[in-house]
Amino acid sequence: MEQIVTAQLTHPYGTALVAATDQGIVRIAFDSGDRSQLDRELAGLGTVRDDPRALAETLDWLSGAIDGHPDGPKPACDLRLVPTPFAREVLAAIDAVPTGQTISYAELAAAADRPRAVRAAAHVCATNPVPLVIGCHRIVPSDGTPGEYGGGRELKMHLIAREQAAAAA
Repeated sequence: MEQIVTAQLTHPYGTALVAATDQGIVRIAFDSGDRSQLDRELAGLGTVRDDPRALAETLDWLSGAIDGHPDGPKPACDLRLVPTPFAREVLAAIDAVPTGQTISYAELAAAADRPRAVRAAAHVCATNPVPLVIGCHRIVPSDGTPGEYGGGRELKMHLIAREQAAAAA
């Protein structure tokens, strides 16, 4: 049975549980106070064990991403928890948004070749299993406000501001 390694990431806006397989990060769950749902989700993939040392490089990269300066290449992702081909297409479109830029949910739906599926694209953002790595924080409402984010609105605004500052430097 496959091993899923987990570790907690503490950041200025809260905590996140990071889970990875041999293929890459499979899940990042912000402020997961009740871990039972997440454990059930991960148990379907294999045996779960906490091992922060095994995820040290990943945690360093994620901390750097939150600070606006990730160090090294982006970690690989294991997208087995992504339920549909449409969701994978939307995640690929999110991943194509350059660091330091934002697009609207409508632009995201169009980038995924489904311009009328704005609400569905927004749902994919809300259920992104690997936020921070696939930067759904870069997707904003059409009115330009930051909108919501699984890690909290303050973290979303922080991520956008840090990325924009780093891109401008």
